[in-house]
Amino acid sequence: MKTPFKAGLLAALLLALLAVAACGAPAAPAAEAPAEDADSMAAEDTMAEPAGNPLESPVLWDRVASGELPPLEDRLPNEPFVVGPGVLLPEGHVDWQPGNFGGTLRTLHFRPDWNPDTFVGMNEPLLSAPGLGVQGIRGNVLKDYEVSNNNQTFVFHMREGLKWSDGSLVTAEDARFVAEDIYGNDFLTPTFPRRFRTRNDPTGTPMTFQMIDDYTFQVDFDAPYGGFLRALTIETWNGWTELVRPSSYLKQFHVDHLENGIEDLRDQLNEMNLTDEWNQVFTANDCVNWHVNQEKCMVGRSPVITPWQRVEAAEPGLLVFERNPYYYKVDTEGKQLPYIDKMVSKLVEDVEMVNTGILTGEADFMRESTGLVKIPLYVENGPAGGYRHQLLDMHVDSSSIWINQTYNAEADPLAAEFRDVVSNIEFRQAVSLAVNRDEMIETLYYGYATKPLDTVGADLSTRDLDRANALLDSIGLDGRDDEGFRTYPSGETFELLIEHGAHAPDLEPASELVGEYLGDVGIKALVKKLDPALWGQRRNNNELQATVFWAHDQGWDNNWTSDTIQRAGYAWWQYMTAAEENRDPTWEPPQWVQDAYALDIARWGSVSGGDEYNEFKDQGNAWHRENLPEITIVENVKYPLIISLNMANVATDGFAIAQNFAMEQLYYLNPEENQ
Repeated sequence: MKTPFKAGLLAALLLALLAVAACGAPAAPAAEAPAEDADSMAAEDTMAEPAGNPLESPVLWDRVASGELPPLEDRLPNEPFVVGPGVLLPEGHVDWQPGNFGGTLRTLHFRPDWNPDTFVGMNEPLLSAPGLGVQGIRGNVLKDYEVSNNNQTFVFHMREGLKWSDGSLVTAEDARFVAEDIYGNDFLTPTFPRRFRTRNDPTGTPMTFQMIDDYTFQVDFDAPYGGFLRALTIETWNGWTELVRPSSYLKQFHVDHLENGIEDLRDQLNEMNLTDEWNQVFTANDCVNWHVNQEKCMVGRSPVITPWQRVEAAEPGLLVFERNPYYYKVDTEGKQLPYIDKMVSKLVEDVEMVNTGILTGEADFMRESTGLVKIPLYVENGPAGGYRHQLLDMHVDSSSIWINQTYNAEADPLAAEFRDVVSNIEFRQAVSLAVNRDEMIETLYYGYATKPLDTVGADLSTRDLDRANALLDSIGLDGRDDEGFRTYPSGETFELLIEHGAHAPDLEPASELVGEYLGDVGIKALVKKLDPALWGQRRNNNELQATVFWAHDQGWDNNWTSDTIQRAGYAWWQYMTAAEENRDPTWEPPQWVQDAYALDIARWGSVSGGDEYNEFKDQGNAWHRENLPEITIVENVKYPLIISLNMANVATDGFAIAQNFAMEQLYYLNPEENQ
């Protein structure tokens, strides 16, 4: 029996075939055409006849004709997700049109097996809302949901007929497997995930899970958790794997589902030089959404739900992704998305080489690693490179000064004195007053940024060297060494080592300028550039004194409050995110740090986007201004999105990264030009 959608799909196919035939049919001739003209017209009629279903990409036609793939109506769920105006991006943010099939999207990356643009472009959360919002949350991978019992009970309905990329069905068993066999297994998940604890609290009660039928499941919490829908929509750029994974595939690596238990994994354990650590075998085959760039997520290994899936590349350094023939979204005409057939990402040396590749026309799409500092070069080289830039909003505050108040490098004999100084709020206020934001906005961000009124406030965002110097004098840094730099009360020169990564083009010039501004108030600031991997290692070891990095990510709702503790004092953050039984009972972070976590737990209990939620957000910003856990340099920065001149359905407003989340609706005006 055909479902309403599939009946409509067949009708759309018939109309499409009639339309193609009508376009190819010549007008009735007044007289008999010459033989050669008749042959030509016959050839045109033959060319006009599609060799396959016009509602799917032509690259799939041969596979369908040979029987390798079932017909389109058997690959789609009973109720596909329909994409049209205002669905993936808000109304007014894009001039949406039904697109053309075909073409290859080229992009660049500088870390092996990691391209943030392709990751976000392939990420499929369980729920969705236009842009990066929380208004109008609806189903995505899941069909829909119901909320009851004062935001404690959530019932989720799955899309019947939805298939993994290998053609197997997605069912509620795939959710039960995650909730019980992965999260409920201490060997695989030593710490139960925070988002599935009441109110997103690391010490909250874990959810209870109930599988109702093959396509319905229920999640319950022991207190109101109004933010749970956000936690399944945009929080931490989560994906389908938070609660739905291919259980049939993964059970072959899970000892509870093997006839002989761990012995059935012995060959793989030996191959990985392991003994009984079967959890590592499982993880090596478990493709979670953040890993879609990795080999374990390739065709032939773990099935996915993404628009594209990684395939073998012809040469080293390339990440190649081809369309998923079972993808569950269609446009308003019934065409299966994505429109673009393939993505290819080329590995280059670093961020600068990414931008060199942009300038020479090697990228059709690039958001990550672009920067306002490169705008003059983008403009100059765009026409010859076949691209343009679209200025959109940045989803983070582009640059912020992180000063580690729990810095504890064992080799540094001055670490304790350093902590005493920087943990004084007046020191951080002085640093903020020393920064010349007007100059940075004008020279580094070309006017496309504002002072950080939300997180720092107007008073401390305005440069005032007299106030900065007075504050530093008042906290015991009034001594000077032979070079005029400030000294600790002990007489040793106070130094602030600012170690920045090479994650984005503006971090180096921003760090250099901050170092100069601090010198203006007698602080000896040393600026050092690190490889991103080393930067991350030093940060995780609590060895960074200070850095300049982005902050306040729209995808992390705690990023204005408790997440700032990771930047303000790494040891504090480790304490606060640990299970209670793993915390040191003889020590705890200061009260203002604990207050941030209390604010977040209360906010997660409210409904995201509601009045109570907004009030909690305002309280969080006030807490940030009062305590300066980090020192935001600028807010509301614009972000240049690099896009092919041949590409359509491109956003003209909103967050740049929201365009990544809508890459399935991008298409080429002339696909043959971008093969």
